[in-house]
Amino acid sequence: MTIDSNPAPRLRVTWHGRSVVGCVRTNNEDSLWAFGLHPEAGASSGPEDLTNGWASLTRPGAILAVADGMGGAKAGEVASDMAVSILKEEMGKRVAELGEDTDDQAFTVALVNAVEVANERIRDEGASNPNRRGMGTTLTAIWLYDNHGQLAHVGDSRAYLFRKGRLKQITKDQSLVEKLIEDKIIKPEEAHGMKVGNIILQALGSEEDLEVAHPRQGIEAGDTLLLCTDGLTGVVTNDAIEETMQLGGGLEEICSRLIKSAEDKGGPDNITVLLGHVEDEHRAK
Repeated sequence: MTIDSNPAPRLRVTWHGRSVVGCVRTNNEDSLWAFGLHPEAGASSGPEDLTNGWASLTRPGAILAVADGMGGAKAGEVASDMAVSILKEEMGKRVAELGEDTDDQAFTVALVNAVEVANERIRDEGASNPNRRGMGTTLTAIWLYDNHGQLAHVGDSRAYLFRKGRLKQITKDQSLVEKLIEDKIIKPEEAHGMKVGNIILQALGSEEDLEVAHPRQGIEAGDTLLLCTDGLTGVVTNDAIEETMQLGGGLEEICSRLIKSAEDKGGPDNITVLLGHVEDEHRAK
């Protein structure tokens, strides 16, 4: 029998998030949530715990999520809040059905189905309430467990992986600009700051047949995950975000610098940043 003398480390994630109205808007339609998952108790923690939250990534792990709402009469903030709160509620129910030996495909299905439920309930709320008709929201969530990051993504909020000083975008915008790039109508360097940059092709609440993107990303100790709305990425380039994160510091400090970088560019939209740092659970103690 072979004994592995270097077993994979048990990981944990520490998170910090912040959402601000920006320099132009009068209300904040963004939402964020981070929570640990427990096989018996379901989901725990919430917005009030974002500053100092942490969770073990031993299955079932933890989820980080951001949402950017849209719609008149404050309906956008209702839609984004529904997205993250329904995600928490649904995943709290589903983890009890997923045993330790459940394969990764079942984890993917559970997360995608939870997002689909959020889509249905937001759409139903918009249809039944005239003041909220047509409301919708993006949603970008990552389920961190063991050494995996399972994403669920709708719209143009983004997730990034910062590893060993380099930033990698791990979601693809479901936007008109991204489609123009794919069709080679414009070049990537021409996309930033385009007036059509805020036109998205999918949103929770507006699509009956929603296609939830669900890429997977391996994670390891030392990684930092960044989830954000386009209040950041609409005015700050990926290169500039990378340079800001390379300056180091604690999560709260990095978060504040990123938000300030968007405000320094005029802050035309709500700005939401959620950071999660992955570390060896034993070394973190």
